[in-house]
Amino acid sequence: MNVVVISDEPVLASLARRPLEPLGHEVFAMSSVRELEAQLTQLQPRAALLPRRLPDRSLADTVELLRGLPEPVAVIVVGVSTADRNVARDVDADGFLQVPFSDAQVLDVLGATTRAKKLIILADDSPMIHRHTVPILEDDGYEVVSANDGAEAVELAREHKPDLVITDVEMPKLDGYGVCKALKSDPTTAHVPVLICSSLGEATDLERGFDAGADDYLVKPVIPEELSTRVRALVQGTLPGARERVLVVDDSPAQRHYVADCLSRQGFEVATAEDGKVALKKAQAVRPALIVSDYEMPNMTGFELVHALRRDPELRQIPVIMLTARDSKRDMAQMRAAGASAYLVKPFSQDKCIALVERTLAERRLIAYKEASALFISEGARQAAEERASSGTTLAFRADERVCSIMFSDLVGFTPMSASLTPVQLISLLNDYFDVMCPIVKQYGGDIDKFIGDAIMGIFEEQRGREPAPVRACRAGLAMQNAMAGFNAARTIQLVMRIGINTGPLVRGDLGSRVVRRDYTVIGDTVNQANRYEQRSPHGGVLISASTRLVLGERAVVREVTGLELKGVNAPVTAYVVESIEPPEELS
Repeated sequence: MNVVVISDEPVLASLARRPLEPLGHEVFAMSSVRELEAQLTQLQPRAALLPRRLPDRSLADTVELLRGLPEPVAVIVVGVSTADRNVARDVDADGFLQVPFSDAQVLDVLGATTRAKKLIILADDSPMIHRHTVPILEDDGYEVVSANDGAEAVELAREHKPDLVITDVEMPKLDGYGVCKALKSDPTTAHVPVLICSSLGEATDLERGFDAGADDYLVKPVIPEELSTRVRALVQGTLPGARERVLVVDDSPAQRHYVADCLSRQGFEVATAEDGKVALKKAQAVRPALIVSDYEMPNMTGFELVHALRRDPELRQIPVIMLTARDSKRDMAQMRAAGASAYLVKPFSQDKCIALVERTLAERRLIAYKEASALFISEGARQAAEERASSGTTLAFRADERVCSIMFSDLVGFTPMSASLTPVQLISLLNDYFDVMCPIVKQYGGDIDKFIGDAIMGIFEEQRGREPAPVRACRAGLAMQNAMAGFNAARTIQLVMRIGINTGPLVRGDLGSRVVRRDYTVIGDTVNQANRYEQRSPHGGVLISASTRLVLGERAVVREVTGLELKGVNAPVTAYVVESIEPPEELS
């Protein structure tokens, strides 16, 4: 393989020749881009090492030149700082070397950038995980080598020099933590990023992972899109883009530099402040993802800074790592009470600082993911997923029979009405409608299972200390109908809603693929008939089944509807339109 080095400093070409020529590669030193252009046809290089500043052309133009060749040349930018790394990313270079660099780093970055596909080692003792995950990675354009235990993963990593290792934790021979430690302690594989992907999702599990050297941590079950995003970020580790912004606060310039330097080298965007007051203003201006602060500082201590952050609605979610020489139980309790996310006792190594920052940010990402996912999945599904993850039974299916009340609501004539609206108008109208109705369902203890177009499907289960599920479902239905008048006020389009409620036995559990995607939902005749009651409900009314009426007892005023025919039900049924319900009894 021919490699060209453009530099007016001969030392750069010498540093490249030292590891490459013994392996049969040829290195050609060029003093300018013009000289390279004259010899491109003859040399046909596979890779080019370019300094941040070239003598006769801009870096961006040179990269564009090399990319435009019939056989594109892999471009590796050589720089002296993290800022140069970001410049390399901006010009879309394939790799980056920061001076000083070792022979091993030259070989690794050259091998990674000239490899046809990025190589990932997937370590897991579950064949099902391999069947599920390998196609996702291959579809994303990666080459995947499978390992069935930790020891095999380490051996394969030393042999193949992969771009990423994805490992489970609980494996025979060597667990995932051991894989991390083995790879990070070996100079030939220390640079390889490691992604732990495990069903162990407690804070202590994440801490063990990052302490072992993991670069990121994903908790199973993993959404394919999330896996692709995390893998893409880590595989580009030879050329990482700007990572999260971290604010480092310390009145000691030396300590400030010590922490900021190690984080900058990890690719973080670092801002600094010399005391709590300055830090608070900077936090308001730059919105950091994390704050690393000293405890003892003039003007405003770290303790006071945390208090100020927690009082600010815009800043209260920012995690804070406290640096302190205090290590008594009382001091630790005080920091936790103030709202510090973690603490680091001085003196500490840079590796320990990096591991704690990575762990804290990973925990914050996990919290943010849970908060965001709560808007997209039902409360029951979220609880079920958390139970599976904590018990280590992620792939197991669970289903059990129980008695619930099922509510369906639907808008009358909405399909022809929507034909007159633009897609944006339609979505806006529906979301406004859901913003009014969904909180009512939640207020009465209902779990919103799904949206079916303009329909809402809610599940009401028995809850300790609350009224029976059928009563709460009917109260929710009446409240939703009462809210329609306020919703329709001053609107050109007037919406009308039907609601049906049925109570009875059903099956609640997992439905779907074991490894790709599943729903946590309810199925059974009770669910089907609830939908049928909604379809036969009077406009603006709440129609309930006899089983639901039975639980309401004397507390409700209803109108009986006899001889009602429901689709899929052999004999006519008696249903009831709920007119009103007595207010709930005050708890003494």
